[in-house]
Amino acid sequence: MAEITVKMLGVAKDAAGKDRETITLPEGADVHEALRTLIDIHGQPLRDALLDPVTGTPVATLILLNGVEIGNLQGLESPLNHGDTLVLLSVTHGG
Repeated sequence: MAEITVKMLGVAKDAAGKDRETITLPEGADVHEALRTLIDIHGQPLRDALLDPVTGTPVATLILLNGVEIGNLQGLESPLNHGDTLVLLSVTHGG
């Protein structure tokens, strides 16, 4: 099992009602599985904040794994290891 720290900022923080969560995932889990776990914990508000309602993929959210944007790694399939930190930063804002 791997314990992952997730820091949530902006809309994700508001939807989850907290700015930090520690989740336990099976060995070999990836970023996509971490997002599914967080949504299972926090429900529809977090799902709405993070995922496109049609495609189910993250929108308007910068996802960092240990300080590196996941687009520079393996995207949602980026593997997670015990002690990793994910940061979810919503880039949605009012105008």
